[in-house]
Order: sequence, then C-alpha cells, then structure tokens
Amino acid sequence: MGGHRQRLRPVGELMERKPVLLGVGALAVVMLLCGATVGLPMLMFGQADAEAAACEVPSAPGSSPEPGAGRWDGVATTNAATIVAVGRQRQVPPRGYVIALATAMQESTLRNLANANVPESLNLPHEGVGRDHDSVGLFQQRAGWGSVGERMTPSYAAAKFYEALVKVDGWQRMRLTDAAQAVQRSGLPEAYQKWEGDAEQLAALVLGLPNIDDIGGGAPTAPCGTDDLGPVPVGPGGWVQPIRAAIGSDFGQRGRNFHAGVDMSKPDVRGDTIRAAATGVVEQVKCDWYTTCDRDGHTRARGCGWYVDIRHPGNTVTRYCHMIQRPEVAIGQQVTAGTVIGFVGNSGGSSGAHLHFEVHLNVPEGQFHANRDNAVDPVPFMRAQGAPLGLTT
Repeated sequence: MGGHRQRLRPVGELMERKPVLLGVGALAVVMLLCGATVGLPMLMFGQADAEAAACEVPSAPGSSPEPGAGRWDGVATTNAATIVAVGRQRQVPPRGYVIALATAMQESTLRNLANANVPESLNLPHEGVGRDHDSVGLFQQRAGWGSVGERMTPSYAAAKFYEALVKVDGWQRMRLTDAAQAVQRSGLPEAYQKWEGDAEQLAALVLGLPNIDDIGGGAPTAPCGTDDLGPVPVGPGGWVQPIRAAIGSDFGQRGRNFHAGVDMSKPDVRGDTIRAAATGVVEQVKCDWYTTCDRDGHTRARGCGWYVDIRHPGNTVTRYCHMIQRPEVAIGQQVTAGTVIGFVGNSGGSSGAHLHFEVHLNVPEGQFHANRDNAVDPVPFMRAQGAPLGLTT
C-alpha cells in the first residue's frame, strides 16, 4: 500500500479545468472501447458492461477524442468513464464509483500522471507529470500496487482501488473521505471530502442519470433520497421516537456541567435517520463549532456540531445534535412527525456517533431561546406523549 505521504499538486503539464457548472449544457459522453464508439448510457446498462474495464481509451498527452463534461474536459471525463465502468464490471455498489472518482479527482485531477522520478513512466502514454515519490497514474499508486505499466493503465488502477475499498469494513457507511483514506493512506486524509459533490455529479453524468441517488450512489445517509426512507408509526399524542436507540447518557448534572438532553446510540448507528419528534416548524439549522462540522468531533470540541431545532405547538422546542452532515431541512420549513431531518453522526463535542436529543418547554418566541433553564428530561416527557424512548419500546 502507498504509505503516508503529502499530496503534491500536478505540475505544469496539466491543463486547468474550466470553471463551468457540471451538467449545464453537457454533451453526451462517449467512450472508444475496443475500436468502437459506444454511447455511455447504453454501455453502462447494456451488454457491453464486461468490455468496459477490459479495454483502454487510447490517448496521447494533451489530447483527447472525447467531449468534455461540464468543468471536466474530455481527458478527465474519459478516465471517469473508465473508473465507473470498472466498478460496474466488478459489481461494486454505486457508492464506490463516487468514492473512486473523488479519490482520483484529488490525487490527479482525473489525469493519468507520469512521474519525473520514475523515468519508465515518461515513456508511457500519460496526461501530465507529477513528482510525488514513485506515485503514478489516476490514483497516484506507489510501487506496492503493481508495475509502472500496470499502475498507469487506468482500468488496472481502478480495479486495484476497488479491490482495496471493498475490503474496508463498513466502507459504505463511512464519510467519503474516511473510506478513501482507508485505501490511500494519504498525508492529507480530509482532502477527499471536498470532491464528493463533483464526484456524484460526474458519476451520474457518465451513467446518463439525472442523479446518482437514482441507483443508490449518494451519501450513505440517504443513498436513494430521504423520500425513500418511508414513514414511521406515530404515537397517540402525535409524537414519534427521533431514533430507535438505547439511552446511554441521562439528562442532568455531569460534574460541573449540565447535560440538557439524553444521548441515544446503538451499534452501527452512524448514518441512521433522525426524525422530527412531532409536527412543527424548523427554527434553527446550523453547526455551532465550525472546526468539526463535516468531520468527526471529539471531547475537546464544543457544542452540537450540526444540529436542528424544531418549534412545536405550545412553545415546545426539540433539539437534535451531532448530525453527520448538513441537515436535510431548512429554517422555516414545516415538518410533520416522522419527517427525516438528518442523520446520526459525531460532529461537534462528541465522543462517538450518537443523537443528543433535547426537549424544552415554554420557550419564548425566536431563535436561541431554548437553553438549559427551560430544558426538561426527554425520557418522561416522551413517555407521556406515547412515544417512549429506547430500543425496547
């Protein structure tokens, strides 16, 4: 495996990407496979699946026979199509395509890179030159991944990436950057995350889909969109459990600190749905500690990370903390009991993935008025509403 290393940006021979919004007026993507031109949507869903990873798209430095796709030019789009096709041939779940594309975007900007430190690589077809140790190819794989010629063959490089990815326990439920890092072992482990949106869009485009969620390739929290997560039973008082999980930390005083809610968790809870406990209006959506918003938090951090406040009739407010990413709702949105508002994570001041759930009574109108003075123990409150908390209820 590659070993820890700092990523170096590709140098002069790489073409700059044009800052055009992906998918706006994008041309139909095609690939040259085994000497024939095949429309990519037909390739991906037709009988040509097995061929996709078996043949390479011939290319020369600085040129490409393929049209571009939004901000990614023809070279990058062709390489993206190969990465996706290899994933399909190997029957990798679609989320894997997105992780692989984001990784190649970070490592090489989807260019098959030679390396100035590896003379053999300069004699092979390439689309730019880097200088990072002995790393070459789309995924900047080092010598342990194969010969120079193998690592600079896009289908081989993609296959080796997928081979390592599917061995990572729980990879489909990880943040993209954590799954990629488990394979790459980069010196910049958070660097992959910023490419998630681009990778989702490009995967959908080369597959001829409006959205990668259509085949379950989106974030593990809602791979097919929140609409597909289904309803939940509502108690007689119109309330539901925000999550079905055990209570691991109770309401009340914690030494010098006051715990204004309860912590709810269970094995493999990361990414589970968090639902609005009752009908109301979303009053707050924010991350109150920016350094741990879109990554795991820790006990030295402060606050809820990503959280949502919902105001219910009678000036009751519920709060839902430590979400894995930006919540699925917006301020001012009306929600009903059971609406998916976000997903369990570990952002903010947190020691592990869980939902911190609060209930506040007689809260004055306006944001930021839910505080420790009007917090009540959620356990008896929810029991009284006919929606008791816990795994056994």
